[in-house]
Amino acid sequence: MPDNKIQMPSPGIEWMPGSFGIGVHWTNRSVPASGEAVPFLRAAEAFNVPRFVEQLQEMRARHCIFTLAHAEQFLPLPHPSAAEILPGRTARRDLAGELADALRAAGIRLILYYNHSCNGSDDFPWQQAVGYREGPLDSMAERLCGIVAHIAERYRGRFDGWWFDSCYTLDPRGPYDFTTRPMGEWRFPWDKLAEAARSGSQEAALTFNAGPGERYLYTLRQEYYSGEAETLDSAYEPEPEDLLLRHRWVCIDNPAWVHTEPGFHPCRFTDAALRDFMTGHLSHGTMVTLNVEIDQNGAFNPASLRQLNRLEK
Repeated sequence: MPDNKIQMPSPGIEWMPGSFGIGVHWTNRSVPASGEAVPFLRAAEAFNVPRFVEQLQEMRARHCIFTLAHAEQFLPLPHPSAAEILPGRTARRDLAGELADALRAAGIRLILYYNHSCNGSDDFPWQQAVGYREGPLDSMAERLCGIVAHIAERYRGRFDGWWFDSCYTLDPRGPYDFTTRPMGEWRFPWDKLAEAARSGSQEAALTFNAGPGERYLYTLRQEYYSGEAETLDSAYEPEPEDLLLRHRWVCIDNPAWVHTEPGFHPCRFTDAALRDFMTGHLSHGTMVTLNVEIDQNGAFNPASLRQLNRLEK
């Protein structure tokens, strides 16, 4: 963990304590619950934004974490610099912008999830093009920061935070080291990435994921824990060394996060266990995000919708 002091929390996190939200992993690997999948860029053109927002409202979500890029670098928005790095990976439709506006109109906060896609063998063409596989690491970092800065400026005032994933494949210092090229003494410039993420809004809340259940800080320029969890923990246990706002993000159906096969997964937890988890954490000021399976057509897992409806009642 860095030696400096945590920066003063951004006023942009005042809404987070006790907020309940839904996370989705809608990516280029998503497939329909039934029928044939279409290429990601066609799926982005067809995505039904009003229906998506209505489903979030049905689940009583106060915030949404929406995935911009995951295992492979495909973006649901126009992006000149990303298209220049590797053509054919960006949408003509500004789906992310439409979602941002529709969610804001519905009173639902938006957190943008971004993964640099330099993970193992997930996306070799992108890793080669962006400079992760070979070439100057400073240039690779500059390209990634530029991608984030463009998004932050494009959606200035239209989103509320960032959730950055896979820090452990860019930096070997944390609890996991999944880097796939020698980095020597070079370190990814996390503070520059934080500056890029806030170039559109100084109040955007930031977190940098160190892995499931981990609280390692790659930079002190963040306000909340990433909170990735693989299972439900106890309803609530005080954490004496809380430096940042507490957060939990757990899949309630598909533990693989992304809907990559036809059909939907069953609910992973009983109503009672999920209720205890949610009420315990929410009542103590933890932000809770439930990842709900979503197919390529933008339809949520009906079993999860029914479970959350039961809990709300």
